[in-house]
Amino acid sequence: MDLTPYQRTEQLVIEAAPDALYDLVADVARMGEWSPVCTGGEYDADGQWFTGHNRIGRTTWSTRCRVAVADRGREFTFVNYGLDGTFEMVRWGFLLRATSPTTTEVTQTWEVLPGYVDGFAAEGPEAGELKDRLDFMKAMAERGMPETLESIRQAAERATADE
Repeated sequence: MDLTPYQRTEQLVIEAAPDALYDLVADVARMGEWSPVCTGGEYDADGQWFTGHNRIGRTTWSTRCRVAVADRGREFTFVNYGLDGTFEMVRWGFLLRATSPTTTEVTQTWEVLPGYVDGFAAEGPEAGELKDRLDFMKAMAERGMPETLESIRQAAERATADE
């Protein structure tokens, strides 16, 4: 299956330093403050893996995720390995680029990975149709990513104003 349509990039310039923004997006426990789907998470003791918690309506689920890039002030990227941590399913990232001494361009990325097909199949026939799930996820990303970035902007700019 061609997964090319299942990727997205959103950008927003935020009045905050790259390090401060990194500290926000890398704090998975706080992600529920700005994401319309993720409700939070917690790191494993190794700091490389975490469990992310999600909710859409009344449906809740948790996924195992591995940090792929942790470069403070530049990039925080992780891969969602699905419900049981077996399949590389979705890559999420935040790229940070200073645009002035006080502003940062934040680029959020979302990409469904080839392992998603196997991870979805492992859910069994009750999971429904793969294309339906992917189209739903794409629509959620189209709506949710701008909302997430705007919420991060508000949190970062509030924190900057409080300093």
